[in-house]
Amino acid sequence: MPEKTLELKVNHIKIRGKIFSPNQIPSKPKAVVILHGIPRTKPAPGDPGYKPLAQELAGLGFLTVFLNLRGCGESEGNFSILGWTKDLKACLNWLEQNYSPAGIALAGFSGGAAVAIYTAAHDRRVSAVVSASSPANFDALGMKGQVESWLKNFRAIGLFRDPRFPRSLPKWLAEFEELKPLNWVDKISPRPLLLLHGEKDELVPLGQARKLYGRAGEPKELFVVKNAPHRLRLEPEAIRRIKDWLLSRMPPGK
Repeated sequence: MPEKTLELKVNHIKIRGKIFSPNQIPSKPKAVVILHGIPRTKPAPGDPGYKPLAQELAGLGFLTVFLNLRGCGESEGNFSILGWTKDLKACLNWLEQNYSPAGIALAGFSGGAAVAIYTAAHDRRVSAVVSASSPANFDALGMKGQVESWLKNFRAIGLFRDPRFPRSLPKWLAEFEELKPLNWVDKISPRPLLLLHGEKDELVPLGQARKLYGRAGEPKELFVVKNAPHRLRLEPEAIRRIKDWLLSRMPPGK
């Protein structure tokens, strides 16, 4: 599949990603934006990340974008969960200006899934949402009780490029409360929502997905991946379900 580099500027921050295109792009393609989770470690050598999923989706006819959100990968800036929503909005603007897509789906994983839910609740350009391993609230990650440990780790793995960041810890933490998916998931309806969760998720308990499902409006689906842990991008059954669901829910390109 053809692959190109994408670079966006968001408040003077360079956000970089990749575009994976079908061999033939319709004048109004169906598009998918893949959103990674909050890194807990540096990337393992040889880990292809989300590239295989992006390539598979492009092979199915989707114009697929993978973003390195601020603080991550080749993008600039410091990790900020509401900052991630700004990066995603810039990507939606770019897609609209350059491709006028027939529909845009968001496929988010973990923290990226939370960003997808929040963005869809606020932006009607989003046609469908795939939420994999999303917390219903960030208390599930243990952040409140282990803030210093999380901050130390974020600095160690490079999510904070500025040693003085965050300038205001209360404001930075308040962003997680603002973005809490349980407060926004009901605003996605009547657009379709797929919630995927690993049966043995060691980071975000399965009960979090059940809470989101209970709050969400129709049409919605909860798919529990049997015996699967948190990282669903590595689970073939989860990837199969994502592809089948997007093919059935997204409008065809024109």
